Amino acid sequence: MKADESLPEGWCEANIADIASVHMGQSPPSSTYNTTGKGLPFFQGKTDFGGLYPTVSTWCEAPTTVANKDDVLLSVRAPVGSTNLAPAACCIGRGLAAIQPSDEVSPKFLLYALRRFADALDAQGTGTTFKAVSGRIVREFRLPIPPSPEQLRIVERLEDLFTNLDAGVAALERCREKLHRYRASVLKAAVEGDLTADWRSAHPDAEPASTLLQRILAERREHWEQEQLRAYAEKGKTPPKNWKAKYKEPIAPDLADLPSLPAGWEWATVDQIAAPENRALTDGPFGSNLKTAHYTTSGPRVIRLQNIGDGVFADAEAHISHERFEALRKYEVKAGDIVFAALGNNLPRACVIPDGVGLAIVKADCVRFRPSALVSRACICSFVNADPTRQRAKRLIHGVGRPRLNLRSLRSVAVPVPPPEEQHEIAERIGNHLAAVHEVEATLADKLSSATRLRQSTLHRAFTGNLLPQDPNDEPASKLVESIAADRGKA
Repeated sequence: MKADESLPEGWCEANIADIASVHMGQSPPSSTYNTTGKGLPFFQGKTDFGGLYPTVSTWCEAPTTVANKDDVLLSVRAPVGSTNLAPAACCIGRGLAAIQPSDEVSPKFLLYALRRFADALDAQGTGTTFKAVSGRIVREFRLPIPPSPEQLRIVERLEDLFTNLDAGVAALERCREKLHRYRASVLKAAVEGDLTADWRSAHPDAEPASTLLQRILAERREHWEQEQLRAYAEKGKTPPKNWKAKYKEPIAPDLADLPSLPAGWEWATVDQIAAPENRALTDGPFGSNLKTAHYTTSGPRVIRLQNIGDGVFADAEAHISHERFEALRKYEVKAGDIVFAALGNNLPRACVIPDGVGLAIVKADCVRFRPSALVSRACICSFVNADPTRQRAKRLIHGVGRPRLNLRSLRSVAVPVPPPEEQHEIAERIGNHLAAVHEVEATLADKLSSATRLRQSTLHRAFTGNLLPQDPNDEPASKLVESIAADRGKA
């Protein structure tokens, strides 16, 4: 509790070690893990504990640290503070601690107390790569303790309130999932040509995409030849007779496994529709070129995975100095560029860099894609984010725990290319369909945020004694703590 918060009548403050036993997890050899249900459920603490009990996805046949049913599972590293109750006897890895309350302390009360003060525990975490707390910090962490009967009354009241709140949150999440499915259906209709079938019927003479691709590829070759001639001239040399034969064509799509397209459309790879300039596709700097230590409070932006939403730019800011930016300028990203997430879920995930970002570079695991000026960026970005494209790209992804697309794989991703006029029509129609979706999503996000604040304010009231009246007939909590200590002394 904060120093300026007085305890309610009959309450006391105690270390966790005064009311519970703390067992720090220890990960067994990975060879003992399985997903077939052999041994005990295994939890490592790397998932976000949101409900009452965690979901079992891994088991262990040779557990090292075992938690009992209804022990409080506390995440002690990356992140610190997330909690659940053990659903049964289970094995816990080094990311968790099992807190077994004494018989006089309600496990659910301890669970809610730790959720109320999770931020305070997280503040005691240390570490550069990620935060962690030691067993000593957990054992010495102090909590407000009411008398035993009041603990049960608090738990009963909280569960009553949270049941209604959880039902509301679940309804909001269902709405959000429906919006997600609607968005996916719009993009699927767009990438397969159904969204603009009427437009094609009304414009049978539109320039076909085959002609557009010829122009893009011709422009690309011409740009390469001009660059080569300039390089020869700078060296004072005359180009040899066979110099044009050194031109490398962009990666072409493998048409064998691709579905048929509407009339006037063509298949192309990301590589084929890239701008003719050098490094039109480039991933960010790796290793010591850009580290967390280089980040500053202001200056040019760093575009990271956190910025690449599903077709939406998320404005999470990170900055570097102007000196560091100049050293990494070849990774510069500008408004109108498309950026791909090359690591994580829903690959290839992409968004367009909006106006107003200013000077910026891409970070490792992000790829800047500068498309040809002859194609619609909005249309191509939407096609990349469509489920049919992602399904086809799955064969290019490697890595199970951390799915990844390398730069060459991204170059070979195939996307449909409609006629130029139809591209702009598609982009406009997608924008119209999804504008209302974005508005409703923002409303849902606000309501979900309100639910989180309400949950925290309810916990605050519970642990300041304002949720329920105190019963003067309850034995003071100080007696409870003394009794626990006495029982331990006898043992």
